Amino acid sequence: MKRRIPLLPKTAGLVILAVLIYFSGLLITSSISDYRPENRTILRLQPHEQEPFITDDTLSLLSWNIGYAGLGKETDFFYDGGRMVIPPKHLFREYYEGILMQIQAFDSIDLILLQEIDTFSSRSYYQNQYRDVATSLHSHQGIFVKNYDSRFVPVPVHQPMGRVVSGLSLFTRLPLTEAEQIVFNENYAWPTRLFMPDRCFLAATIPVNQAISLIVINLHLSAFDDGKLRNAQLGKVSDFMKTAWMKGHYVLAGGDWNMNPHEGDFKGFLSGDKTFSIPLLSASSAFDSSWHISFDPGFPTNRDVAAPYSSGETPTTIIDFFIASPNIEVIEVITLYDEFRYSDHHPVYLRFRLK
Repeated sequence: MKRRIPLLPKTAGLVILAVLIYFSGLLITSSISDYRPENRTILRLQPHEQEPFITDDTLSLLSWNIGYAGLGKETDFFYDGGRMVIPPKHLFREYYEGILMQIQAFDSIDLILLQEIDTFSSRSYYQNQYRDVATSLHSHQGIFVKNYDSRFVPVPVHQPMGRVVSGLSLFTRLPLTEAEQIVFNENYAWPTRLFMPDRCFLAATIPVNQAISLIVINLHLSAFDDGKLRNAQLGKVSDFMKTAWMKGHYVLAGGDWNMNPHEGDFKGFLSGDKTFSIPLLSASSAFDSSWHISFDPGFPTNRDVAAPYSSGETPTTIIDFFIASPNIEVIEVITLYDEFRYSDHHPVYLRFRLK
């Protein structure tokens, strides 16, 4: 007697079919609507009354990955082994108000670089963070470029990230004549790339005199890969910086590099935080010793977000720092340490002089 293979119950079969149709439809619509920025885009600047040239050779800059105000001290993140992507609304409000309060206190800083700043995302309750920051920085001119635009990110399954529009912004009190968005061609394979950022960097040109400019770069390199994307992106931005410097310009890059500034482990922080390094991924591999790779060795700039932050227990590292051309003197770098109160990154302050 032959045994019959039991068929799936009709209801279960319909559920499986519905799931297949849903994900097929999602991939098709996401492929059609996939955000693909031009390789190089000159950005339109708003009219702004300023002096034609930099009037002071000693300047200040601050870089901060604000983590869309969703990655403060009490949260974890699913890509790093946690579960959360959208913070509870009361925590989001606490983090966001804290971030805006700190940024308002930075009003005297000449240049402010922000990463992971949302303009229309479900994970940040559709708050236009760029608009709010621009409103709070009355004396600064602002620029925003998208590096993430997805109609629906379907993960994690229990709480999909949903709609995401996010990017990089630069705010400056200095005369700004040109800005451009330069896209990194390297990306994840299909279909992963449909739901991941389209990495780029923002380059702003600030005239020093008729012939020479200060070129300031804001960047956020790739994460969650084996390092190939980041190293390729590092190569592209270093080529851009070296070319500009060879033309006589001052060049300065800051942001979230998603790699350590130098090879080797961090032995310990003054804060008592536990340390970790990112093996074989360091910015020093792309620049010779005449370039200045500058960071504050006493304090971490980034924490692991597999779990909420716990002082002395959570692994931390340095991935937010600055690289300056040989004709720039770095005076000081200070990590504004606050135990990751409002973001999984600390703001990092730089004072420098044009030689």
